[in-house]
Amino acid sequence: MAFRTACHAVARSIRGTVGEVTPAGATPSFHTALITMPSGSSTVLCHEVLPVVAFVPSPPQAGAPLPDFTPPPAWAAAFETGGFRLLDVDELSMPLASADTSELAEEELEQVGYWRPSTVGELMFNWWD
Repeated sequence: MAFRTACHAVARSIRGTVGEVTPAGATPSFHTALITMPSGSSTVLCHEVLPVVAFVPSPPQAGAPLPDFTPPPAWAAAFETGGFRLLDVDELSMPLASADTSELAEEELEQVGYWRPSTVGELMFNWWD
């Protein structure tokens, strides 16, 4: 998986380690990885389909709301070398009503109607079944 490979490359570049990488299943819609470095750790979320990553302060708990998104750390730019786009807090916090959802498939729009996410981050990183 490209995300796992990118996590290990990033960790090597900052003299860190990669903890458990949890792949997405039917639920949730994202993969997670814990990257630990001498100065602390960071949890990385990767969308199941899109090559984008976001950051949260702690590993998510199944079914619980995600912790608030955090700005990408300075070392996160290394994910871009692996072909991933970094999502910033402003983009993830954007109200869904302000976002362009025209490229969502009909099934995705049905899920949006049912679950009613309020932000782009809630749409992209969710526990829906």
